[in-house]
Amino acid sequence: MNNLLWFSRWYSNQVSNGVGKTIKVNISSEKQSAWKVQIDLKNTELRRLSFKSQYYAKSEFNWYSLSIKNKIFVAEGDFTKLDFLMGKFRELIGESKHKSKVVYKEDYFLNEEIKDFLFEGEKHIRIFLHYTAQKENADKILKNGLFYTYAFDKTATPIKNNSVDLNYIHYVRKQFGDYIVVIGFSRKLYDKYIEIINELNANVLRVEEILCEQPIVKNDDDELIYVLSNKFIKGYCNYKTGEIIPNPEYNPDFDSETFVENIKMFVNN
Repeated sequence: MNNLLWFSRWYSNQVSNGVGKTIKVNISSEKQSAWKVQIDLKNTELRRLSFKSQYYAKSEFNWYSLSIKNKIFVAEGDFTKLDFLMGKFRELIGESKHKSKVVYKEDYFLNEEIKDFLFEGEKHIRIFLHYTAQKENADKILKNGLFYTYAFDKTATPIKNNSVDLNYIHYVRKQFGDYIVVIGFSRKLYDKYIEIINELNANVLRVEEILCEQPIVKNDDDELIYVLSNKFIKGYCNYKTGEIIPNPEYNPDFDSETFVENIKMFVNN
């Protein structure tokens, strides 16, 4: 049973067994702490609960603290730790049989080395991330480009050098794998092809989808097959180990006559 589900049942039991008594619970987001959990224990059998305050900080984006203040359990932590904080409360009151299972895995996503890798030349580059589960997949993308059959924004997401936005994107996307492929297009190249698309009145929604060295084709299911050129793949990193693998062929200014031919596919004659 996950910790949030456990807590809802614990709370229900407390309310049912303490008729006429109020148990205040407050879960909020704070400017400095992504999550803050406060559980008022005054009207529970835990009102005498005490423990030494705890504080753990691996990085600015991997931390938590626990304390009891005026019979109120207070837990704070980064935005990934709501379930984790409930798990710590569960441990402290002795209702978790397997304390060692409440763990937080290493995450190097926003360490300095990875941030420098992501945002090098950011003023002139449009940057996107694609998550994948296997190292073999990441290596193939570096060598052969990014293969996909749906819209580009379904497989890659744009990023900006903003910690809050990055944390949110990472939290949503990391379920797709430990390896983060970094994609970059020069703004100059991007603007050039916006102009061409407009001049030809082509039905192209995203410039990224015509930056394929291989012609765009349809499969047997009438789906468009895209292979984004590997020249736009900067490399990849593993957010759990901090490993960074650059692509020696990366060139965000790479241009090809095939790009214009790709656009012409979407021009209504």
